[in-house]
Amino acid sequence: MIEDALAYAERGWPIFPCRSDKTPFTKHGVNDATTDLATIGAWWEKWPNANIALNVDRADMATIDLDPGHDMAVLEENIGPLPETLLWAWTPRGGKHLHYRILPGELVVASASKIAPHVDVRSFNSYVLLPPSKTADGVYTWGREGKPAFRTDEFIRVANSGR
Repeated sequence: MIEDALAYAERGWPIFPCRSDKTPFTKHGVNDATTDLATIGAWWEKWPNANIALNVDRADMATIDLDPGHDMAVLEENIGPLPETLLWAWTPRGGKHLHYRILPGELVVASASKIAPHVDVRSFNSYVLLPPSKTADGVYTWGREGKPAFRTDEFIRVANSGR
């Protein structure tokens, strides 16, 4: 797991260690996320089987978390068509994490089932587990590990509405 954690940090993605129940090992969780290789090495020396959590907004991304039961037609009716992203992962319960690029410092409010039923948004002050993290339900795996597409204006508008 440490090799993957270090590789993510080298991409510039702030990460931190989590337990298999998705709770952080560190005191401040998502706010402890870093790209500092020495800190990451020390964490995974202390917790060698820790899952890898990504601080999504500090990586200049917003993640659309499609849980089982989601309906893409309803999602796209609410936020418009989504560009195909080349960075997405399968979740252990059969969902997907679709990662989109955002502007540096751009605020995207995290939410659960706000933009569509069974669709969560992860960005500001929130995190997702990265492959090859493992929970009781199974393992996170990459579907595509390319460049994330740029977010749409309508996605941002709907995600940030009512804040």
